[in-house]
Amino acid sequence: MEDTSSPPPRKEQNWRSTASTNWRVKDDTPRSEQQQPRARTHRNQNGQSTYNGNSNSAQPADEAAGTRLYIGNLLYTAQASDIKEMFIENGFNVVGISMSTDPFTGRNPSYCFVDVESPEEAQRAMSQLNGVDVLGRPVRVSLGVTRRQGQGQSNASGTTGGREARVKDFERGWGRVRESREQKDTDYNPTFDRWSRNDATSHWTAPQSEGRRLYIGNMPRIEPQSAHDEEVRALFSQYVPDITPTAVSKQISPRVPKPDQPGNQYYCFVDLERSEDIDTVIGALDGKEGSWGGAVRVNRAKGSDRKVIKEQGLGSGERRTFGEGNWRRD
Repeated sequence: MEDTSSPPPRKEQNWRSTASTNWRVKDDTPRSEQQQPRARTHRNQNGQSTYNGNSNSAQPADEAAGTRLYIGNLLYTAQASDIKEMFIENGFNVVGISMSTDPFTGRNPSYCFVDVESPEEAQRAMSQLNGVDVLGRPVRVSLGVTRRQGQGQSNASGTTGGREARVKDFERGWGRVRESREQKDTDYNPTFDRWSRNDATSHWTAPQSEGRRLYIGNMPRIEPQSAHDEEVRALFSQYVPDITPTAVSKQISPRVPKPDQPGNQYYCFVDLERSEDIDTVIGALDGKEGSWGGAVRVNRAKGSDRKVIKEQGLGSGERRTFGEGNWRRD
């Protein structure tokens, strides 16, 4: 059955932010899938995301040695359907695709993982597909590390089943304060697990158009994403415990930093399940104090979907239907 949760492949875009040739020259991204601890919902039993959302379509990890491929040097805007079409048009059967897709921007981390039927097919793919042009960039294809249950693997902070450093940099009256602590990286349950879910496209524009997206500003710089995610959820737990966010965006730095102005200037977007809860959350959170001692600013989000609309061609009729290939080998 065709997977409708993943968008069809797109024509090559020429946005400066994605088509630049001077970024990611050194491809040192991890060869193992980022492992996130089990979320409370939407988690596959083996922790693996597949193209069609069915964990049974992927081979069991202990039986799939040599069949997982790492696909690197991707445009940020590439989707699972773009990768699937490349494989199909070159005569490969795709067992599963694991790709982390941002539910707010539609972007990937510049790499993904593809499972094929056999080690022989994996070797053939490395020989035939390495250097194939996908949306204007030559992809890099190499053998991926087999994902085994319980095996420590790289997570969002770059650690492998150990501890991650969490940093909070904020202004407090007399000057800037920097707090740092370590935490087990396995303690984090993301609000929206980008590796295990395949419905990121449902968040691209719907929450904004349906009035379910919030802007939360006056935040300090918080790293990594896991710490920022939990900080936002802590605000909800403290002031609106009956309402839980469905997705928390990455923290966004001010477009034009203003070091001469007091206050914390980072912000993010938060999606709710129901638009009826927006005013309740704004009333409960706006002006309230965060753990860093500063008051947050909360209101309805405006124009937060402009980037994904532009880059994914959602508002201009630029999206092409599945099968209109744009792959070539130089």
